[in-house]
Amino acid sequence: MLLLSFGDGKAQDVFVNSVLLYSTDHLQATTPVADSVFTIKEIIIAGNKRTRKSTVLRELPFHASDTYPLAEIVEKLEVTQRQLMNTGLFRSVVVNLQSASEEQVIVNIQVEEKWYFYPQPFVRIANGSFSQWNDRGRPLNHLNYGIKLTQYNFSGRNDKAYINLTSGYTKKIALQYQGFYFDKALKWSGSLSVAHGKNREINYITQNNKVISVKDPDGYLYEFSQASFDLLYRPAIKTRHTFSVGYNYNRIADTVRKLNKNYAPTENVYRFPYLSYSVSFTDFDFNPYPTRGRYADFSIYKAGINNPVNLWQLAASGTQYLAAGRKGYFSVKLAGMLKLPFKQPYITQQFLGYGDAYLQGYENYIIDGVAGGYSKQTFGYNLLKTEIPLPKKKWFKSLHNIPLKVYAKVYTNEGYVYNPAPGFTNGLTNRMLYSTGFGIDILAFTDLLFKIEWSFNRLGQNGIFLHQ
Repeated sequence: MLLLSFGDGKAQDVFVNSVLLYSTDHLQATTPVADSVFTIKEIIIAGNKRTRKSTVLRELPFHASDTYPLAEIVEKLEVTQRQLMNTGLFRSVVVNLQSASEEQVIVNIQVEEKWYFYPQPFVRIANGSFSQWNDRGRPLNHLNYGIKLTQYNFSGRNDKAYINLTSGYTKKIALQYQGFYFDKALKWSGSLSVAHGKNREINYITQNNKVISVKDPDGYLYEFSQASFDLLYRPAIKTRHTFSVGYNYNRIADTVRKLNKNYAPTENVYRFPYLSYSVSFTDFDFNPYPTRGRYADFSIYKAGINNPVNLWQLAASGTQYLAAGRKGYFSVKLAGMLKLPFKQPYITQQFLGYGDAYLQGYENYIIDGVAGGYSKQTFGYNLLKTEIPLPKKKWFKSLHNIPLKVYAKVYTNEGYVYNPAPGFTNGLTNRMLYSTGFGIDILAFTDLLFKIEWSFNRLGQNGIFLHQ
Protein backbone atom coordinates (compact mmCIF):
# COMPACT_ATOMS: atom_id res chain seq x y z
CA MET A 1 0.00 0.00 0.00
CA LEU A 2 1.29 3.48 -0.87
CA LEU A 3 2.06 5.48 2.24
CA LEU A 4 3.24 8.80 0.85
CA SER A 5 4.76 10.47 -2.18
CA PHE A 6 6.89 13.54 -2.88
CA GLY A 7 7.39 14.77 -6.41
CA ASP A 8 8.23 17.81 -8.52
CA GLY A 9 9.20 19.81 -5.45
CA LYS A 10 5.95 19.25 -3.55
CA ALA A 11 4.41 16.54 -1.49
CA GLN A 12 1.26 14.71 -2.47
CA ASP A 13 -1.51 13.58 -0.17
CA VAL A 14 -0.21 11.08 2.35
CA PHE A 15 -2.25 8.20 3.67
CA VAL A 16 -1.21 5.68 6.27
CA ASN A 17 -3.84 3.05 6.99
CA SER A 18 -6.45 5.54 5.75
CA VAL A 19 -5.20 8.24 8.18
CA LEU A 20 -4.46 11.58 6.43
CA LEU A 21 -0.97 12.72 7.45
CA TYR A 22 -0.25 15.36 4.83
CA SER A 23 -2.46 17.98 3.25
CA THR A 24 -1.27 20.33 0.48
CA ASP A 25 1.03 22.59 2.49
CA HIS A 26 2.08 21.21 5.86
CA LEU A 27 3.05 17.86 7.30
CA GLN A 28 0.93 16.96 10.29
CA ALA A 29 1.95 13.88 12.26
CA THR A 30 -0.91 12.10 13.99
CA THR A 31 -0.89 9.45 16.66
CA PRO A 32 -0.57 6.59 17.07
CA VAL A 33 0.44 6.02 13.41
CA ALA A 34 2.97 8.85 13.14
CA ASP A 35 4.77 7.64 16.27
CA SER A 36 5.09 4.10 14.97
CA VAL A 37 8.64 2.97 14.26
CA PHE A 38 9.51 1.53 10.86
CA THR A 39 12.63 -0.02 9.38
CA ILE A 40 13.65 0.97 5.85
CA LYS A 41 13.82 -2.46 4.25
CA GLU A 42 14.95 -1.38 0.78
CA ILE A 43 15.69 1.67 -1.38
CA ILE A 44 14.64 1.26 -5.02
CA ILE A 45 15.95 3.74 -7.61
CA ALA A 46 14.51 3.90 -11.12
CA GLY A 47 14.92 6.12 -14.17
CA ASN A 48 18.68 6.64 -13.77
CA LYS A 49 20.16 5.67 -17.13
CA ARG A 50 23.57 7.33 -16.68
CA THR A 51 23.61 8.29 -13.01
CA ARG A 52 25.03 5.59 -10.80
CA LYS A 53 22.96 4.28 -7.93
CA SER A 54 25.78 5.15 -5.51
CA THR A 55 25.56 8.80 -6.62
CA VAL A 56 21.86 8.92 -5.71
CA LEU A 57 22.41 7.10 -2.41
CA ARG A 58 25.13 9.60 -1.52
CA GLU A 59 22.49 12.35 -1.32
CA LEU A 60 20.08 10.49 0.99
CA PRO A 61 19.81 11.30 4.71
CA PHE A 62 19.11 7.62 5.51
CA HIS A 63 20.26 4.11 4.58
CA ALA A 64 18.64 0.73 4.15
CA SER A 65 18.04 -0.97 7.52
CA ASP A 66 17.79 2.38 9.35
CA THR A 67 14.88 2.65 11.80
CA TYR A 68 12.88 5.83 12.41
CA PRO A 69 9.46 6.98 13.63
CA LEU A 70 7.15 7.57 10.67
CA ALA A 71 7.07 11.34 11.24
CA GLU A 72 10.87 11.45 10.93
CA ILE A 73 10.79 9.34 7.75
CA VAL A 74 8.32 11.82 6.24
CA GLU A 75 10.74 14.69 6.96
CA LYS A 76 13.68 12.76 5.50
CA LEU A 77 11.81 11.96 2.30
CA GLU A 78 11.09 15.64 1.79
CA VAL A 79 14.80 16.38 2.30
CA THR A 80 15.63 13.59 -0.16
CA GLN A 81 13.47 15.04 -2.93
CA ARG A 82 14.90 18.52 -2.42
CA GLN A 83 18.51 17.34 -2.20
CA LEU A 84 18.31 15.23 -5.36
CA MET A 85 16.85 18.16 -7.30
CA ASN A 86 19.64 20.39 -6.00
CA THR A 87 22.30 18.13 -7.51
CA GLY A 88 21.34 19.55 -10.90
CA LEU A 89 21.26 16.05 -12.40
CA PHE A 90 17.52 15.59 -12.73
CA ARG A 91 14.57 17.29 -14.35
CA SER A 92 12.18 15.73 -11.85
CA VAL A 93 12.34 13.53 -8.76
CA VAL A 94 9.45 11.60 -7.21
CA VAL A 95 9.97 9.86 -3.86
CA ASN A 96 7.34 7.60 -2.36
CA LEU A 97 7.06 5.18 0.51
CA GLN A 98 5.43 1.76 0.42
CA SER A 99 4.65 -0.61 3.22
CA ALA A 100 6.47 -3.96 3.11
CA SER A 101 5.02 -5.21 6.38
CA GLU A 102 3.63 -3.79 9.58
CA GLU A 103 7.15 -2.78 10.67
CA GLN A 104 9.01 -2.31 7.37
CA VAL A 105 8.78 0.15 4.48
CA ILE A 106 10.29 0.46 1.01
CA VAL A 107 11.52 3.79 -0.39
CA ASN A 108 10.98 4.25 -4.13
CA ILE A 109 12.89 6.99 -5.94
CA GLN A 110 11.90 7.77 -9.53
CA VAL A 111 14.15 10.23 -11.36
CA GLU A 112 14.04 11.82 -14.79
CA GLU A 113 17.52 12.79 -15.96
CA LYS A 114 18.43 16.02 -17.72
CA TRP A 115 20.27 16.24 -21.00
CA TYR A 116 23.91 15.95 -20.03
CA PHE A 117 25.78 16.97 -23.18
CA TYR A 118 25.63 20.67 -23.97
CA PRO A 119 27.43 22.26 -26.92
CA GLN A 120 26.96 25.89 -25.94
CA PRO A 121 27.82 28.69 -28.36
CA PHE A 122 28.23 31.87 -26.32
CA VAL A 123 28.70 35.61 -26.55
CA ARG A 124 29.81 37.20 -23.29
CA ILE A 125 30.99 40.54 -22.02
CA ALA A 126 34.73 40.34 -21.43
CA ASN A 127 35.08 43.18 -18.93
CA GLY A 128 32.78 43.58 -15.96
CA SER A 129 29.01 43.49 -15.99
CA PHE A 130 26.43 44.26 -18.67
CA SER A 131 25.91 47.66 -17.08
CA GLN A 132 29.63 48.50 -17.28
CA TRP A 133 29.75 47.39 -20.92
CA ASN A 134 26.63 49.45 -21.70
CA ASP A 135 28.18 52.45 -19.93
CA ARG A 136 31.24 52.16 -22.22
CA GLY A 137 29.02 52.43 -25.30
CA ARG A 138 28.56 48.68 -25.90
CA PRO A 139 31.79 48.14 -27.89
CA LEU A 140 31.60 44.89 -29.84
CA ASN A 141 35.35 44.32 -29.48
CA HIS A 142 34.79 43.94 -25.72
CA LEU A 143 32.84 40.74 -26.28
CA ASN A 144 34.09 37.18 -26.05
CA TYR A 145 32.51 34.54 -28.26
CA GLY A 146 33.10 30.87 -28.82
CA ILE A 147 31.81 27.45 -27.87
CA LYS A 148 31.80 25.48 -24.66
CA LEU A 149 31.47 21.71 -24.95
CA THR A 150 30.29 20.33 -21.62
CA GLN A 151 29.59 16.76 -20.62
CA TYR A 152 27.76 16.73 -17.31
CA ASN A 153 27.55 13.54 -15.29
CA PHE A 154 30.49 12.27 -17.34
CA SER A 155 30.85 8.89 -15.60
CA GLY A 156 27.52 8.87 -13.75
CA ARG A 157 29.08 10.25 -10.55
CA ASN A 158 27.91 13.85 -11.01
CA ASP A 159 31.28 14.71 -12.54
CA LYS A 160 31.87 17.15 -15.38
CA ALA A 161 34.27 17.60 -18.28
CA TYR A 162 34.45 20.60 -20.56
CA ILE A 163 36.45 22.27 -23.30
CA ASN A 164 36.09 26.02 -23.67
CA LEU A 165 37.23 27.69 -26.90
CA THR A 166 37.09 31.49 -26.75
CA SER A 167 37.84 34.20 -29.29
CA GLY A 168 37.14 37.92 -29.50
CA TYR A 169 38.47 40.14 -26.71
CA THR A 170 40.33 37.16 -25.21
CA LYS A 171 41.85 34.27 -27.14
CA LYS A 172 41.61 31.33 -24.77
CA ILE A 173 41.45 27.57 -24.53
CA ALA A 174 40.50 25.90 -21.25
CA LEU A 175 40.05 22.27 -20.27
CA GLN A 176 38.68 21.00 -17.00
CA TYR A 177 37.54 17.76 -15.42
CA GLN A 178 35.71 17.74 -12.10
CA GLY A 179 35.02 14.50 -10.29
CA PHE A 180 37.99 12.21 -9.68
CA TYR A 181 36.59 10.10 -6.85
CA PHE A 182 39.06 8.46 -4.48
CA ASP A 183 36.78 6.43 -2.21
CA LYS A 184 33.66 4.30 -2.45
CA ALA A 185 31.73 6.59 -0.13
CA LEU A 186 32.23 9.45 -2.65
CA LYS A 187 33.49 11.78 0.06
CA TRP A 188 36.85 12.60 -1.55
CA SER A 189 37.11 13.89 -5.12
CA GLY A 190 39.42 16.00 -7.24
CA SER A 191 39.35 18.27 -10.27
CA LEU A 192 42.04 19.32 -12.72
CA SER A 193 42.04 22.39 -14.97
CA VAL A 194 44.44 24.05 -17.41
CA ALA A 195 44.05 27.22 -19.47
CA HIS A 196 46.06 29.40 -21.82
CA GLY A 197 45.10 32.74 -23.32
CA LYS A 198 46.14 36.18 -24.48
CA ASN A 199 44.67 39.66 -25.00
CA ARG A 200 45.28 42.53 -27.39
CA GLU A 201 43.55 44.88 -24.93
CA ILE A 202 43.96 45.12 -21.17
CA ASN A 203 42.54 47.16 -18.29
CA TYR A 204 45.56 48.86 -16.75
CA ILE A 205 44.13 51.30 -14.18
CA THR A 206 40.92 52.43 -12.44
CA GLN A 207 39.92 56.11 -12.68
CA ASN A 208 36.63 57.63 -11.53
CA ASN A 209 35.83 54.09 -10.36
CA LYS A 210 35.86 52.86 -13.96
CA VAL A 211 38.49 50.77 -15.68
CA ILE A 212 40.69 52.35 -18.34
CA SER A 213 42.07 50.11 -21.05
CA VAL A 214 44.81 50.16 -23.66
CA LYS A 215 44.87 48.23 -26.94
CA ASP A 216 47.57 47.08 -29.34
CA PRO A 217 46.04 46.09 -32.70
CA ASP A 218 49.33 44.59 -33.90
CA GLY A 219 50.32 42.50 -30.89
CA TYR A 220 49.23 41.04 -27.57
CA LEU A 221 49.55 43.05 -24.37
CA TYR A 222 48.85 40.17 -22.01
CA GLU A 223 49.48 36.42 -22.06
CA PHE A 224 48.68 33.91 -19.33
CA SER A 225 48.82 30.19 -18.52
CA GLN A 226 47.16 28.56 -15.54
CA ALA A 227 47.03 25.08 -14.04
CA SER A 228 45.34 23.94 -10.84
CA PHE A 229 44.28 20.87 -8.89
CA ASP A 230 41.42 20.93 -6.37
CA LEU A 231 40.77 18.32 -3.71
CA LEU A 232 37.18 18.26 -2.43
CA TYR A 233 36.13 16.62 0.83
CA ARG A 234 32.41 16.27 1.41
CA PRO A 235 31.88 14.51 4.76
CA ALA A 236 28.15 15.23 4.79
CA ILE A 237 25.48 16.31 2.36
CA LYS A 238 25.61 20.02 3.14
CA THR A 239 29.30 20.68 3.91
CA ARG A 240 32.21 20.92 1.47
CA HIS A 241 35.92 21.45 2.09
CA THR A 242 38.14 22.38 -0.86
CA PHE A 243 41.94 22.36 -0.93
CA SER A 244 43.54 23.92 -4.03
CA VAL A 245 47.03 24.24 -5.42
CA GLY A 246 47.89 26.02 -8.64
CA TYR A 247 50.47 27.83 -10.70
CA ASN A 248 50.12 31.02 -12.77
CA TYR A 249 52.32 32.41 -15.51
CA ASN A 250 51.72 35.98 -16.69
CA ARG A 251 53.42 38.26 -19.20
CA ILE A 252 52.56 41.90 -19.86
CA ALA A 253 53.91 44.25 -22.55
CA ASP A 254 56.16 47.24 -21.80
CA THR A 255 53.25 49.51 -22.77
CA VAL A 256 51.22 48.42 -19.73
CA ARG A 257 54.02 48.99 -17.23
CA LYS A 258 54.76 52.42 -18.65
CA LEU A 259 51.12 53.43 -18.17
CA ASN A 260 50.85 52.02 -14.63
CA LYS A 261 54.04 51.17 -12.75
CA ASN A 262 51.96 49.53 -10.00
CA TYR A 263 50.02 47.28 -12.39
CA ALA A 264 52.00 44.12 -11.56
CA PRO A 265 54.30 43.21 -8.68
CA THR A 266 57.53 42.91 -10.68
CA GLU A 267 58.91 42.88 -14.19
CA ASN A 268 56.95 42.08 -17.33
CA VAL A 269 56.94 38.35 -16.60
CA TYR A 270 55.77 37.17 -13.19
CA ARG A 271 55.07 33.64 -12.05
CA PHE A 272 53.64 32.45 -8.77
CA PRO A 273 52.17 29.37 -7.10
CA TYR A 274 49.12 29.57 -4.89
CA LEU A 275 47.43 27.56 -2.18
CA SER A 276 43.89 27.93 -0.87
CA TYR A 277 41.41 26.32 1.48
CA SER A 278 37.66 26.94 1.60
CA VAL A 279 34.73 25.47 3.46
CA SER A 280 31.05 25.98 2.66
CA PHE A 281 27.72 24.96 4.15
CA THR A 282 24.61 24.93 1.94
CA ASP A 283 21.08 24.22 3.14
CA PHE A 284 18.70 25.72 0.58
CA ASP A 285 15.25 24.60 -0.49
CA PHE A 286 16.19 25.16 -4.15
CA ASN A 287 19.75 26.10 -5.11
CA PRO A 288 19.05 28.04 -8.37
CA TYR A 289 16.61 30.34 -6.56
CA PRO A 290 16.43 29.79 -2.81
CA THR A 291 13.61 31.19 -0.72
CA ARG A 292 14.25 29.18 2.45
CA GLY A 293 17.50 28.07 4.07
CA ARG A 294 21.00 29.33 4.72
CA TYR A 295 24.51 29.39 3.31
CA ALA A 296 27.95 30.20 4.73
CA ASP A 297 31.50 30.03 3.42
CA PHE A 298 35.03 30.89 4.49
CA SER A 299 38.25 30.87 2.46
CA ILE A 300 41.94 31.58 2.89
CA TYR A 301 44.14 32.13 -0.15
CA LYS A 302 47.92 32.54 -0.38
CA ALA A 303 49.46 33.70 -3.67
CA GLY A 304 53.25 33.67 -3.98
CA ILE A 305 55.83 32.68 -1.41
CA ASN A 306 57.35 36.09 -0.80
CA ASN A 307 58.35 37.88 -4.00
CA PRO A 308 57.31 38.94 -6.55
CA VAL A 309 53.71 38.16 -5.50
CA ASN A 310 52.85 38.19 -1.82
CA LEU A 311 49.15 38.06 -0.99
CA TRP A 312 47.15 36.65 1.90
CA GLN A 313 43.42 36.87 1.31
CA LEU A 314 40.68 36.01 3.80
CA ALA A 315 37.04 36.02 2.71
CA ALA A 316 33.75 35.03 4.33
CA SER A 317 30.06 35.34 3.54
CA GLY A 318 26.73 34.18 4.87
CA THR A 319 23.14 34.26 3.62
CA GLN A 320 19.88 33.53 5.42
CA TYR A 321 16.49 33.07 3.73
CA LEU A 322 13.36 33.25 5.89
CA ALA A 323 9.74 32.59 5.05
CA ALA A 324 7.50 35.65 4.83
CA GLY A 325 4.10 34.08 4.51
CA ARG A 326 3.33 31.25 2.13
CA LYS A 327 4.60 32.97 -1.03
CA GLY A 328 7.13 35.47 0.29
CA TYR A 329 10.68 35.38 1.57
CA PHE A 330 13.17 37.68 3.27
CA SER A 331 16.92 37.29 2.79
CA VAL A 332 20.02 38.81 4.35
CA LYS A 333 23.52 38.45 2.91
CA LEU A 334 26.75 39.54 4.62
CA ALA A 335 30.18 39.33 2.95
CA GLY A 336 33.66 40.58 3.76
CA MET A 337 37.25 40.29 2.55
CA LEU A 338 40.72 41.21 3.84
CA LYS A 339 43.98 41.32 1.83
CA LEU A 340 47.40 41.43 3.47
CA PRO A 341 49.72 43.22 3.30
CA PHE A 342 47.72 46.33 2.45
CA LYS A 343 50.28 47.41 -0.13
CA GLN A 344 49.22 45.45 -3.20
CA PRO A 345 49.72 45.91 -6.96
CA TYR A 346 46.76 46.92 -9.10
CA ILE A 347 45.95 43.38 -10.25
CA THR A 348 45.34 42.10 -6.70
CA GLN A 349 43.16 45.02 -5.54
CA GLN A 350 39.93 43.79 -7.16
CA PHE A 351 37.00 44.06 -4.75
CA LEU A 352 33.50 45.20 -5.77
CA GLY A 353 32.26 45.22 -9.36
CA TYR A 354 33.81 41.90 -10.32
CA GLY A 355 31.69 38.78 -10.83
CA ASP A 356 29.01 38.30 -8.17
CA ALA A 357 30.58 40.80 -5.74
CA TYR A 358 28.72 44.03 -6.42
CA LEU A 359 26.26 46.48 -4.90
CA GLN A 360 22.95 46.92 -6.70
CA GLY A 361 22.82 50.44 -8.09
CA TYR A 362 26.61 50.60 -8.50
CA GLU A 363 26.90 48.11 -11.36
CA ASN A 364 28.57 50.76 -13.56
CA TYR A 365 31.46 51.16 -11.12
CA ILE A 366 34.60 49.33 -10.05
CA ILE A 367 35.64 49.72 -6.41
CA ASP A 368 39.17 48.48 -5.74
CA GLY A 369 40.59 47.94 -2.27
CA VAL A 370 42.16 45.63 0.27
CA ALA A 371 39.53 45.40 3.02
CA GLY A 372 35.80 45.84 3.40
CA GLY A 373 32.43 44.23 3.14
CA TYR A 374 28.83 44.61 2.12
CA SER A 375 25.33 43.51 3.04
CA LYS A 376 22.16 42.94 1.02
CA GLN A 377 18.57 42.66 2.23
CA THR A 378 15.76 41.47 -0.04
CA PHE A 379 12.05 40.88 0.31
CA GLY A 380 10.54 38.80 -2.49
CA TYR A 381 7.04 37.61 -3.33
CA ASN A 382 6.01 34.90 -5.78
CA LEU A 383 3.66 36.55 -8.30
CA LEU A 384 3.35 33.65 -10.71
CA LYS A 385 4.01 29.93 -10.74
CA THR A 386 2.94 28.07 -13.86
CA GLU A 387 4.03 25.66 -16.57
CA ILE A 388 4.14 26.35 -20.30
CA PRO A 389 3.14 23.18 -22.20
CA LEU A 390 5.31 22.04 -25.10
CA PRO A 391 4.09 20.33 -28.26
CA LYS A 392 3.71 16.59 -27.92
CA LYS A 393 6.45 15.82 -30.40
CA LYS A 394 9.24 13.29 -30.27
CA TRP A 395 11.76 16.11 -29.81
CA PHE A 396 10.11 16.97 -26.47
CA LYS A 397 9.39 13.46 -25.26
CA SER A 398 11.56 13.97 -22.15
CA LEU A 399 10.45 17.57 -21.62
CA HIS A 400 6.71 18.04 -21.35
CA ASN A 401 6.55 21.66 -20.18
CA ILE A 402 8.61 24.67 -19.15
CA PRO A 403 8.26 25.56 -15.44
CA LEU A 404 8.03 29.33 -14.96
CA LYS A 405 8.15 31.41 -11.79
CA VAL A 406 8.05 35.18 -11.43
CA TYR A 407 9.02 37.02 -8.23
CA ALA A 408 8.62 40.70 -7.36
CA LYS A 409 11.19 42.09 -4.92
CA VAL A 410 12.47 45.16 -3.08
CA TYR A 411 15.99 45.42 -1.70
CA THR A 412 18.61 47.55 0.06
CA ASN A 413 22.44 47.36 -0.07
CA GLU A 414 25.22 48.74 2.13
CA GLY A 415 28.97 48.49 1.61
CA TYR A 416 32.41 49.88 2.38
CA VAL A 417 35.80 49.29 0.72
CA TYR A 418 39.11 50.48 2.19
CA ASN A 419 42.00 51.39 -0.08
CA PRO A 420 45.16 53.00 1.38
CA ALA A 421 46.02 54.59 -1.99
CA PRO A 422 42.80 54.96 -3.98
CA GLY A 423 43.88 57.85 -6.19
CA PHE A 424 42.21 61.27 -6.31
CA THR A 425 39.47 60.28 -8.74
CA ASN A 426 38.16 57.06 -7.18
CA GLY A 427 35.64 58.64 -4.84
CA LEU A 428 33.66 55.50 -3.97
CA THR A 429 36.44 54.01 -1.85
CA ASN A 430 36.81 54.77 1.86
CA ARG A 431 33.18 55.82 2.25
CA MET A 432 29.88 54.18 3.11
CA LEU A 433 27.77 53.26 0.10
CA TYR A 434 24.00 52.72 0.08
CA SER A 435 21.40 51.75 -2.47
CA THR A 436 17.82 50.58 -2.75
CA GLY A 437 15.47 49.44 -5.46
CA PHE A 438 12.87 47.02 -6.73
CA GLY A 439 12.71 44.45 -9.50
CA ILE A 440 11.40 41.30 -11.10
CA ASP A 441 13.09 37.88 -11.11
CA ILE A 442 12.08 35.38 -13.80
CA LEU A 443 13.02 31.71 -13.32
CA ALA A 444 12.46 29.47 -16.35
CA PHE A 445 13.04 25.72 -16.65
CA THR A 446 14.76 24.87 -13.36
CA ASP A 447 17.83 27.12 -13.39
CA LEU A 448 17.55 29.82 -16.07
CA LEU A 449 17.29 33.08 -14.14
CA PHE A 450 16.80 36.65 -15.42
CA LYS A 451 16.72 39.71 -13.15
CA ILE A 452 15.35 43.14 -14.08
CA GLU A 453 16.11 45.75 -11.39
CA TRP A 454 15.58 49.48 -10.96
CA SER A 455 18.11 50.76 -8.43
CA PHE A 456 18.86 54.07 -6.70
CA ASN A 457 22.28 54.85 -5.17
CA ARG A 458 23.64 57.49 -2.76
CA LEU A 459 25.05 59.52 -5.67
CA GLY A 460 21.50 60.42 -6.69
CA GLN A 461 21.67 58.14 -9.71
CA ASN A 462 19.10 55.57 -10.74
CA GLY A 463 18.68 53.17 -13.61
CA ILE A 464 17.49 49.80 -14.82
CA PHE A 465 20.01 46.97 -14.55
CA LEU A 466 19.87 43.46 -15.99
CA HIS A 467 21.42 40.35 -14.43
CA GLN A 468 21.45 36.70 -15.31
